[in-house]
Amino acid sequence: MTFSLCVRAATPEGPAFGVGVATDAPAVGALAPYVSHRGAVSTQSFVNVRLGRRGIALLDDVGVESALPGLLDRDDDAELRQLHGVDGDGGAFAFTGDDCDPWSGDLVRADDGVTAAGNMLANGDTLDAAVGAFLAGDDEASNDPVPDADLVPRLLDALDAGRDAGGDKRGHSSAAVLVKAPKTTAYHDLRVDEHEDPITELRRVYEAAEAASGDFTEEKKERIFD
Repeated sequence: MTFSLCVRAATPEGPAFGVGVATDAPAVGALAPYVSHRGAVSTQSFVNVRLGRRGIALLDDVGVESALPGLLDRDDDAELRQLHGVDGDGGAFAFTGDDCDPWSGDLVRADDGVTAAGNMLANGDTLDAAVGAFLAGDDEASNDPVPDADLVPRLLDALDAGRDAGGDKRGHSSAAVLVKAPKTTAYHDLRVDEHEDPITELRRVYEAAEAASGDFTEEKKERIFD
């Protein structure tokens, strides 16, 4: 019922992390995505917020390839879960339990700093399309470095592409983008909790917020966002 990406990208001040997620249940932004200055994690399928909260906290001390498997080893319902993420040391991990509803699966692109996972999808093309769209924005971002590597619009592009390739086979009701960057100069915590087209609505909200802050000086942005 969900597809998501966890991503890492370079910025002039250090790595930025983000999660983009969409599903056919309300308020996915309250349950699935977790980010910090050390990484990004998403918990989904038979969601357990403890896995996300504990997973992101553990990244302060260990890499994602140790933190997340360790949590799953102690979870009696692990085969119902999807859990994936990236960290600041190049680590990447994804897990899809055998009891997740089809189509379910995951992708790990460690060299690109991307993981993706989905369940109850129309097809496996959803993840390929979402990851491809996110990575397509990398060249543009690297040619004009910005403090957050343009993660929000790139994650929105990824959600658009995943939906258009099939997405959740039951449709979508909520979507969210959550980003953590060394220097925050944009709207990095955006959610649409219930809407007939939440991904399109999420982009509209982001663009409206960006337009409203278009006249802000850099000093004012720092006072607001930092």
